[in-house]
Amino acid sequence: MGEAVKVSDQEQPVIGPYRKAVLRLAILCAMTVTMLSWCRGSASAGTLEVGPGRAFVRIEQANAKARPGDVILVYPREDGEPYEQTAVYVRQKNLIFRAVPGSGARWVTISGKDFDYSGSGGTPRAIFQFNPGTGHCTVEGFELTGAHNHSHNGAGVRINQANHVIIRSCVIHHNDMGVMSNGNGSPTMAVDQRIEYCRIHHNGDPSEPGYNHNVYLGGTSVTLRFCEIYSSLTGHNVKSRAHHTRVEYCYVHDSANREFDLVDAAETARPESHAVLMGNIIVKDPKCPGNRVVIHFGQDGGKEHDGILCLAFNTIVTPFITPVAELSAPKAKASLVGNLISDGGNRQSNQVLVRVRDGALLQGVTGNHNWLSGGFGRVGATQFDPATNVFRRADFPLFVNPAEHDYHLAPQAIIAATIRLSADAIELPKTPGLPEAEAEPPLAWQYHYPAAKETRPAGKGLTLGAYGRSPGIHRP
Repeated sequence: MGEAVKVSDQEQPVIGPYRKAVLRLAILCAMTVTMLSWCRGSASAGTLEVGPGRAFVRIEQANAKARPGDVILVYPREDGEPYEQTAVYVRQKNLIFRAVPGSGARWVTISGKDFDYSGSGGTPRAIFQFNPGTGHCTVEGFELTGAHNHSHNGAGVRINQANHVIIRSCVIHHNDMGVMSNGNGSPTMAVDQRIEYCRIHHNGDPSEPGYNHNVYLGGTSVTLRFCEIYSSLTGHNVKSRAHHTRVEYCYVHDSANREFDLVDAAETARPESHAVLMGNIIVKDPKCPGNRVVIHFGQDGGKEHDGILCLAFNTIVTPFITPVAELSAPKAKASLVGNLISDGGNRQSNQVLVRVRDGALLQGVTGNHNWLSGGFGRVGATQFDPATNVFRRADFPLFVNPAEHDYHLAPQAIIAATIRLSADAIELPKTPGLPEAEAEPPLAWQYHYPAAKETRPAGKGLTLGAYGRSPGIHRP
């Protein structure tokens, strides 16, 4: 083979004036095409309106015409009648579906009654379904009800492997499932799902009891915050197989079975498959007909759950001897800090804080600065700190008005529940995929009924449980 020959500058071919002009014209054309393409992409982001007298009669029609970046505004039908048999199969990314309620209303209602959300072909398995590649979408301000199918898992919203989907300020009830999501086993799918400011209740299907839940989640990471989730008809309030589940500043209560069932999938076999429950009010129905465990963390499908159940500054009320927390996988552990756990005044005896099975060990349970106000016995073999954990039933009211959903601490309880611990000392796992700019310090907020937030009062020392000190209450 011959050697490569370098052509010197003097030997370079000379480009004549005509060829230079052609080259300049080609460069200009290429720049123009790029600019036009950019402008078309920007111009495509617009507003599409649905409702009486608007451009579109149905949400599906607007969805079919929408381009990435569009906002679809949905106005109420005449006399507030629901949009019926709505089935939105989203294929574009970066869309916002936003309700524009009428005067005096909080939501625009969508009913799936008498529609089969089969999931076959182009039919979604939910009123709104987000598929792979449809990331950065939002559903906001709707009442979603009546979604059913023959598989008993028709949902108000389904997130099918999509990333960065937000469900905000919705009420979702009387579907087979309230919200359903899934990944595909990889760490890049169903990342940063968020459900916030929502009321999700009375979802389930008696035809297949125990398998239908208010929320049934999977994928890489999901965050629920400022929500009220209650009264599942047949299953659990919150079931999750996600690699990382975070529930903060929510009110979760009165489930037909467990309040939380945090179990296994391919995603949970990876290290750091944690669940973080912080600042929640979690209350068992004294007449709970099913499984009375408050929180289950582990497995029900034979896969590993390699992570920690982190319970931080929750208010938990249960009258039962059934465990508050149950671990059921060899690598499942638990950490409890700052929780206020009460028997609700039922004066139950022999209550159990933590139970382990299926290879989980009590040595993997740590705890400090918790108050167990009930008939709870001390937990042997755990790493509970005897100096900071209190096992003593209160002889005064703990909460302002539980009958009206007010679990703020009563004045005497505030004094008793104040601890010498700074919020800066609380270390919790980060949520995978959550933008760094949106991460907040622990205990920045507290729940405000119904389905809202309020600033957690800062004072001299933290208080145990989900609520901070009220102004004017000080330790003597």
